[in-house]
Amino acid sequence: MKRLSREQIEGRKEKAARFTETVLGDSERAQEIRDESVEDYAGRRRFEITNPTRRAIMARKTVEDYRAEVADLKDEISDLEQENESLQEQLDQVADIVSPEESESDEEDENGAGE
Repeated sequence: MKRLSREQIEGRKEKAARFTETVLGDSERAQEIRDESVEDYAGRRRFEITNPTRRAIMARKTVEDYRAEVADLKDEISDLEQENESLQEQLDQVADIVSPEESESDEEDENGAGE
């Protein structure tokens, strides 16, 4: 299915009517094409209208809807903060395993006091 704008389909419809009238010599059929709605012509020719005039009306949100959404988002933020804290603790534990803090005897060896 080819996707075309309403204006493109209208142009093709008019071209088809002119062709039918001038080349084929069928003025009755040309008038039928002109009388056909853009939607019907598009359907018959298997075109998809990319910018239809009929638009779905979105439901409007109420104040309560926004409040509920804010409460949900606050809960999600809280959960994420807790998860971040837990992950940071795990990272700290891994860091301690990978590079443990230097003990006093290690520091003395580095300073030359152990010799």
